[in-house]
Order: sequence, then C-alpha cells, then structure tokens
Amino acid sequence: MAYLRRENKKGNTYLSICENFRDENGKVARRVLHNLGNIDLIGEEALERIAKQLLNIIQRPIPSFSSKEISRVNYGFSHIVYHCLCAYDLVNLFKRLTRKHKLNYDLLSPILLMLCDRLNDPLSKLGSYSVQQEYFGIKNIELHQIYRSLDYLSSYNELIQTHIYKQNRDLFNYELDVVFFDVTTFYFDSNVVKQDELRQLGFGKDGKIGKTQIVFSLLIDKNKMPIGFEIFNGKQFEGHTFENAITRLKTKFNIGKVIVVADSGMMSKKNIGLFDTASIAEQYEYIVGDRLKSLPHSIKTYLIEKTNYTTTLAEEQDNPIKLCVIKQDNKTIIGTWSAKRAAKDRYEREQKIKKAEQLLKNPAQLKKKPTNYYLKTTDKINYQIDTQRIKEDEKFDGYKAISTNTTTISTEQVLEQYSYLYQIEHSFRTFKSFLETRPMFHWTDERIKGHLVMCYISFVLLRYIQQKTQMTEQQLRTTLSKMQLSKVQSNKEVFWLRSANTEEALVINKKLQLKNIPDTIGNDKIKNYIPSFKEYMGHRRAA
Repeated sequence: MAYLRRENKKGNTYLSICENFRDENGKVARRVLHNLGNIDLIGEEALERIAKQLLNIIQRPIPSFSSKEISRVNYGFSHIVYHCLCAYDLVNLFKRLTRKHKLNYDLLSPILLMLCDRLNDPLSKLGSYSVQQEYFGIKNIELHQIYRSLDYLSSYNELIQTHIYKQNRDLFNYELDVVFFDVTTFYFDSNVVKQDELRQLGFGKDGKIGKTQIVFSLLIDKNKMPIGFEIFNGKQFEGHTFENAITRLKTKFNIGKVIVVADSGMMSKKNIGLFDTASIAEQYEYIVGDRLKSLPHSIKTYLIEKTNYTTTLAEEQDNPIKLCVIKQDNKTIIGTWSAKRAAKDRYEREQKIKKAEQLLKNPAQLKKKPTNYYLKTTDKINYQIDTQRIKEDEKFDGYKAISTNTTTISTEQVLEQYSYLYQIEHSFRTFKSFLETRPMFHWTDERIKGHLVMCYISFVLLRYIQQKTQMTEQQLRTTLSKMQLSKVQSNKEVFWLRSANTEEALVINKKLQLKNIPDTIGNDKIKNYIPSFKEYMGHRRAA
C-alpha cells in the first residue's frame, strides 16, 4: 500500500510516495514510487503539478504483487520431540547406531516420525508413512525404513532403557527411593498361536477372553517418570513377573535401598519370600496390597472387626479413615476402613446382584462365568443366587489390608506411598489409551518389541514435557497441533509465516528454553530456530 513520506534534508522538508515490500531475506524494505519535491516550495502551481502526477500514477499500471501459500506444516511436534530427544541424548545415540550399522538412511528420521505421530494422532506405521509431509523437517522417509527402525529399537531395547534411566536421573537430579510396579496386558485381533512366541492365549486384565495377548510390566518412580519395562508371553501369570522386576532393579540400575510398591496381584508367598533372602533384603523393602479374604482366619477375623480400629487418620473430603496394625513375623499388616470405600463396595455388589437377576432370566448367558455374579448351581444346569456368599462379602465392606516389611517410615507414610499407586494406573491408561499402544499390527516378536520400545520412548518424552510444563496430555496435544508454519512465495521471495502463539505455546517455549520463532522468517534463516530442520537438511546433503 502506497503512503506519503516526509523527510528532512538540510533544513528542507521533502515529500515522496513510497510503499513497503519484503527483500530476498524476508525483511521489510521501502521503495520510492515518486518524488514530490520540497514541501516549502509547494504553491498553487506545484499543487497542480502534484495532482497531475498522482493522477498519472493512478492511471498507469500498479506494480503487481502476488503471493501464494506453497505448503503448510506442523512444527510443534517435530520441534518439541527433537528437542526432547536431544535432552535425553537420544539423537546422538541413534546417530551412533546409524554409523555402527552403516545404514544408508538416518535411523533418527523414521523414529522421529513415529514419535511425533504417536504423540499427535497415533496411526499404523503405514499411516505414519502417508502423513510424514504434515510435519516440518520430516519427509522422504521410505516405508521399509520405518519397519527396519523397529527392528533396531527391539535389538537395543535394554541399551535404550538403561540410557533413558540414567538421563532421567541426571535431568531431574533425584535419588530413587520408592518405585511402583504393575502389570497390564495388550491383546491382538488374531487368535493364531505359535509355540515360543510372545503372543499367547491368556487372561486379559481388560476383560478380553479368547484373545492372544502379551503381558507388559512397568516400573515408575514417585514423580511419575518411567524407570523401565519388561515384556512377557501372554500366558504368563502377572504375579510371576514380580521377581523379574526386582531382579531388573538390582542388576540393571545402580541404586540404593528402595521401597517397592505393588498391588495385591503381586502378593504371593514366593514373591514376599524374595524379600527374606539376604541379597534382596539389603536393597529392597516392600509395600504390597494384601488379599484380605486370603489371610489366615485369625488375622482376617481381627481385621474385619470394627472395634479394633482405634486410630483415625486425618480426614480427606469428609472421609475419615480408621486403621489398626498387626505385627506378624517379620512384616506388618495394616488394616484400614472408610465409609466411602464401604459405600463403593456395597454399590458394586448390588450391581452384580442385578446382573445375576438378568442372567437368570436369560439362561443362554449363564455359561459365561456365573460365579462372578453371585450365582451357584448344584446340578450344573439350574442356577440360583448365592445368598450365603453375599452375606459373607458384606462383612468386608470398607476394609483393606496392606503388608509391609519397612521399618524406615511410619504407618501413615506407608499408607501415603501405597495411595500413590494410582500414578502407575494412570500411567497405564496414558500408555494404552492416549498413546494408543494397541491395536498392534505386528505379529513377529521383534516388531512387537520394537513397537513397544517406540511407545515407551514417546511416553518418556511426554512425561518429560509434563514435568517441565505441568500440562495435561490433552493440553499438550492440542497446543502442539496448533503450532504451524506456512511456506509463502511472494513474487520471487520465499519465506515462512508462523501461526499465532497461544499462551500454552509460549509456556512450552519458556520451560523448555526454546527460541521463539519470529512471525515471519526467511527460508534460509529457519534452521537457526528449528535445529531439527538443520539436521534434516544436513542428512539430505549427505545422502
């Protein structure tokens, strides 16, 4: 747009008609369309001359100005993920592996693509391949490179996990004193079972029956940061994974004495016996949920007698928690009772009874584990509601038992640590749902392992960003998806336009100590703000 410009020269004021434009570097510059002369000398004749000149400018063709968007890409995911990989020194690790195996492609590129896609909108590997052009600095990746990268992730699973653990310890400067352990299952849509493979028929924790599956165990710390994981075949009983996890902590990581926290599914004589061995006892203590109904009769009877609960903990949302303590051999059993839990137990039982009544009206469905719904039979044909079992279960409403061998923290602290077990439950929900670990479209052990390593890395990076920004998973996904760049051509000039920064985007840049990208930036300057682009261009030249 043309405008009038005043300029003082040697005591005189001059007028000119000017317009702004962008130079080859994308910077705003000015050019003069017409000089109107000294304003002090402008009289009637001069005004007439200026009017004629303006009329002439209007009548002659106006210099053409055209611009078009060449492409639009998301830079939020690739930019932030690359930064996080650098923070964990994984960029250098993947480059070393690329050189070690003399690959004709950069191992980092397909891994970066899969991680971006996992955090953004999880797709199959073929789906990731098809949308690679949507991410800034990621393109020209071949499909076979994606699959091959999974094989390398599988091969270096242990190395990657140990590397991440050490980096976490250095990045957040904390000592590991409490670890949380739990197990879940991932099922497949194929029921084909081959001996000695990971995929096996087993009891799914998500209620899936008749599906092939794998068993996945996860260790996290009190800061919700992952420590490591293990994969087992689908028929592996979850309680048998506990010993492996303990051994892993002892052999893989150089740590001091820690308290292991787990739920009642890990409670077995064999697992508890592990902590009685000298080598284990020196390094580990445990806090484990106990199966109240499976305890010896005398202890069980004592724990479900409300008069034995003499201590009341601080109230939480008008929910007083009462407790009693029993010493047994070399461990302590802590019983707790709350009205809130009692109401929950009663509600769940009533729902099961309603389901039982529905099943009785539809006998065709009675074959599907009727005992789960308070049904019994004496002749394997006719069923009835088990009223005796209902009365027995009522005795346990509101009660919970926790076993521990720790002598270093108080009873209240034991309960507090056990309450944090929800962290790992939330972690599994994030791992399974937000990152959409399944469905898995892989059938071989190597590809399954590679896929889970990739999901684990994405989970680590997600937790890292959350630790820095205190944002939820969905807040991060929404914010990063809005961080976009448009490549624009104006006449012969090419430059980038950045989308407007949201408040959340500014927080991420600040907390991760990233440069704020200018609103507009020349094509040759973008690499100074987004290192992943520089790395990518360097790889392209080398190739």
